Parts: sequence; structure tokens; C-alpha cells
Amino acid sequence: MDQKISVACRQSVELLEKFCQEQNGALVKLAKRLGLLFAEGGHLLVAGNGALQVVAQQLASQFAFKLGFDRPALPAVCLGGDPVLNGLMQSAGQFEQSLVRHYRALNSQHHLLLLLNDGTDPLVLQNVLDDVVENGQPVALISYDSAKDPLQGVDVDICLNLATTSTPRQLELAQFAGHLLCELVEAELFGC
Repeated sequence: MDQKISVACRQSVELLEKFCQEQNGALVKLAKRLGLLFAEGGHLLVAGNGALQVVAQQLASQFAFKLGFDRPALPAVCLGGDPVLNGLMQSAGQFEQSLVRHYRALNSQHHLLLLLNDGTDPLVLQNVLDDVVENGQPVALISYDSAKDPLQGVDVDICLNLATTSTPRQLELAQFAGHLLCELVEAELFGC
């Protein structure tokens, strides 16, 4: 087997095992919180920066559609998933406000914001976090490194730590965490 493949496989397996051991409690806590939120008619708002924006989009889609079996839609929206709005905000020199603008347009009154931070410029995430906290809504974070993440603080209720700055490993692990989260919420709500 090619050396690069072996190294990548080892890194992925080690990170997955470490994540499962160290983040188990936080993942279950977040799943229970989301199950209760959905049962009460609330919404999940997901936002990511850099490479993790695509994972945020996929995660919102899995909740809104399904992961492994047919079930009712769970209300989840990915902030920043509107390419026209993003282009307009970028051309106006206001891209750092794009998630806030999308958030305000939704006008949701009962939600949880789940941020995915890959360690690149967190300003766009910080801006929406500030707005959500000001509205008294809870925030969860999937972080590249919770010890170094400027978003990790008193305003974040639950933090899942990916513990890697490697973009490929972040993508794999964040996607894995999203799948697990969705499976746990489905089990919580539908007993599957």
C-alpha cells in the first residue's frame, strides 16, 4: 500500500477513536438538546466557515431530509448556503455579515445555532454567534481545536473538539460527527 494512504488511514482512525472517546458525552448532550428542540417545534441553524461550510450544508440536508430511513422532516437550515446572497454581500464588501443577514431573514424565534469552525478567519461565524446570543438562543460549536478556538467561550453551550488542523481530517471527522449526531437525534425522536 502506498505510504501516503497508510498514513492517512492511520491518522483518520486515530482521530475517530479519540473523538469517540473524548467527545461522547458532549455529542449525546447535543443530540438530546436537538431532540428536545425539534419536539418543541424549534429549528436547527447550521453555519460553517472555510472547508467546513460544505459539511454544514450536508448536515442541514440530512436533518431536513433523512439519513438512514424515511421520517418526517426535521427543520434544519444551513446559513450561508445561498450563493446569490453570498455573492451580493461579497461584492458589497460585507461578506463578514452574510451569515447574520441570512439569520435575520429567517426570523426564527426558537432555534439552536451549530457552528463549524475550521480555524480560518472566524469573523463571519463570530458575527452570527453574537446576534444569536443577543437573541437569547443556544449555540453549539464543532471546533478544529477547542483550546485555541476564539469562538469557544461562555456563549457556547456545547463544544465538540475535532482536535486537528488538517483540512482533510477535519472534513472527515466533522462529517462523521454530523452523521452520528443525526443518528442519535433520529433515535431520540423516532426510536430507531
